[in-house]
This record gives sequence, structure tokens and C-alpha cells, in this order.
Amino acid sequence: MASEKNVSKIIKELGYEPKEHACIVVNYAPDDSLGSKLSHFFTLEYYIMQLCEEEIVFIPLQAIFFAGMFPKKEIALRIPYDTLQSVKITEVEKTLNYEVTLTTDTDTIRLSVQKKEWSEFRSAGTIATGNSFLSVGALAVNSKDGKSINWHRQNLDNTFSLLQKLPQY
Repeated sequence: MASEKNVSKIIKELGYEPKEHACIVVNYAPDDSLGSKLSHFFTLEYYIMQLCEEEIVFIPLQAIFFAGMFPKKEIALRIPYDTLQSVKITEVEKTLNYEVTLTTDTDTIRLSVQKKEWSEFRSAGTIATGNSFLSVGALAVNSKDGKSINWHRQNLDNTFSLLQKLPQY
């Protein structure tokens, strides 16, 4: 799976300036319509959201793996900070997720973010620890030096803090 170091390297190679420890795993949050929920259920695509100096950059996770670690800039979605009107982070009741709503000059984007407390047992932890599903969990959380290797977990609070400080026009 993708290590934070590799993600940062790819973001830099694409011409962006990533902020340190401001990278998490997200996916699209469906609205309440059945069609949206079905579409989400069948695709379940995950993205890496990286806060950079001037923008938020999203890279489809599959692009990192299937592009031989060298994705093209065209596959990245970029949201410049100066187009943001609001950022809202809410805890979704009765789930293990947060919802991040980014409202820009022209659109509203709703993202689902897995809570850090359970991320080792869910997709975000699998992606962020570099372990397959079968080796994710309490035993796969620590590296040799005893520090957490789940960068989604490590970065969630910092990323949310930075998102909430973005200019609100």
C-alpha cells in the first residue's frame, strides 16, 4: 500500500508543495438517494487527500498502484484554497466516520473519512499501514521502533485542524 513518504514524493513530483503530516485517506460520501448509495457501494474508490501550500490535492489510490508509482498530473483533482467558501467537519452519528464538506465557488464536495480509533480494522488503516487486510489490526499498528505506521491515524487530527483554519470567504 501507499506509504506517506511515497505519497509526499508523488505529490512533489506532480508539482505541488505538500504540507507535512496533512495527508489522509478519504472516499466520496453519498447523499441519501438510493442511486448515490448504490453507486458508492459498487465503486468504493479511495483517494489520498493531501493538503498542500496553495491547494487540496486528491489522488485516486488506484492511480498510485497501477501507474507504477508515477501518476500523471491529469489524474489529480486540485481545489485551490482561494476557491473555498467553507469547510465543515461533522461526526456521522451511529457510524465510524466523519463527513467533510468542502464548498467551493461552484460546487459542494462531500467526503467520508474513517475515524482514527478504528482505522486499523478498516480500509483507511489497510491503505495507510501498507498491510493487507489479513495482517491489519493491533499487531500491525507498530513499526520496529514502536511508533504507529498508520499515517491516516497519525495525520487525522492535524489535517482536520488545518482544514478548519482554511480561509473562509
